[in-house]
Amino acid sequence: MRKQQQIWQEEHTKNVSIPSLGVADPASYVISFIENVQLPRNHSPLKVIDIGCGKGRNAIYLAKKGFDVYAVDYSSNAVSHAEKEAKKIKLKNPIHFFVQDIDKKWPFEDNFFDLAIDCFSSIDIETAQGREIYKNEMLRTLKQKGLALVTVVSANDEIEKEFIKKYPGKEKNSVIWPTNGKFQKNYDELELREFYKQFTLLALEEKQKKAYKLDQNYIASNYYLIVQKP
Repeated sequence: MRKQQQIWQEEHTKNVSIPSLGVADPASYVISFIENVQLPRNHSPLKVIDIGCGKGRNAIYLAKKGFDVYAVDYSSNAVSHAEKEAKKIKLKNPIHFFVQDIDKKWPFEDNFFDLAIDCFSSIDIETAQGREIYKNEMLRTLKQKGLALVTVVSANDEIEKEFIKKYPGKEKNSVIWPTNGKFQKNYDELELREFYKQFTLLALEEKQKKAYKLDQNYIASNYYLIVQKP
């Protein structure tokens, strides 16, 4: 098991560095995306992949809304917890769970998903090559005109901005957290536009909010993107 994966195995058990991992409610930006975006018209339930599903809060929300959900994460601890939570609920369409590295080829056919959700998952892929694989797999498995919601941490984030100076990784705007050695790739706007240039960019917004992480209150800065497969 690689170091980054081991860190997340432990974090999903203890919720020490990121207390929000223990929150059961779906992310507000996922709710907003589903309620406001113009979804594809389809007689059968829309297929959606929750990339890096964690403990399943967004996957369960999407399943309750009637989507056919495929939830993937490389933390078996997280997936096991998500499966147990999902079994407590009577869902019309059961969630398909996979213990899967998102920076390796995904076990899905081309043009399979109508929607993709990546909530701060790809930023933890340790290599640029791995993030390219993740992006290309998302592009491959989305249907034409399929939509993806992607959220990443901004390089302007209060904590990460300081970490970039004090604990930089090898890549631009990347950090190695001093608390547990976790790698994180943060972004500026130009990097995001370049990275997702194979997609049609429908929305890109940087938002700030009060948050709690690493035992401190701070102002979090995150980017929210909606992209579409051409």
